[in-house]
Amino acid sequence: MRHGIHNKNYANEAARHPEGYKVIPGNNLACYFCCDVTAPGDSLKGRTLDQQCTVTRPGVSQIAGALAVELSISVLQHKHGVFAPAYYTTSQTVPTQELTVSDDSVLGLVPHSIRGFLSSFEHILPATEKYKNCVACSDLIIKEYKEKQMEFLLNVFNSSKHLEDVALLTELFKETDFGEVLEFSDEDFST
Repeated sequence: MRHGIHNKNYANEAARHPEGYKVIPGNNLACYFCCDVTAPGDSLKGRTLDQQCTVTRPGVSQIAGALAVELSISVLQHKHGVFAPAYYTTSQTVPTQELTVSDDSVLGLVPHSIRGFLSSFEHILPATEKYKNCVACSDLIIKEYKEKQMEFLLNVFNSSKHLEDVALLTELFKETDFGEVLEFSDEDFST
């Protein structure tokens, strides 16, 4: 996954894209934590090795490393660099891998992220826009860090809930009716 660069001074060119595809400008791409609605915690406690890591099969780390290098090189040589747009489709009939646009680089399109499925030996190229309340890259977090620096870091080290407070997720939780949210654990689906 490549992270978006937060630069309000960067003027995006209107990226053209074929019908059936959508585009996210490079300065609006999500970071790894944008899809989470909690601050990072101890996600390894009480889990087996295959539940602790997304790269557990022998040989998969080399595949992941090779894809990371290819993604990095694609970003470096793209005419927009880190601001290269990411294209995606929500259609099952139009695979992103077959997309060719005028904005392509010599190495092809630059995906936002690459998800692999060893069970079917396939990859998909999802793309996600940044989340305004992200606990890692939101303007709220960046502003707080710039203003308070070490004090902010110490507060985060002492309690990850501080990130949720600054990113206004605590308020979001209060507004949400969790009576309508279902929660499942891994044990609910074990046989």
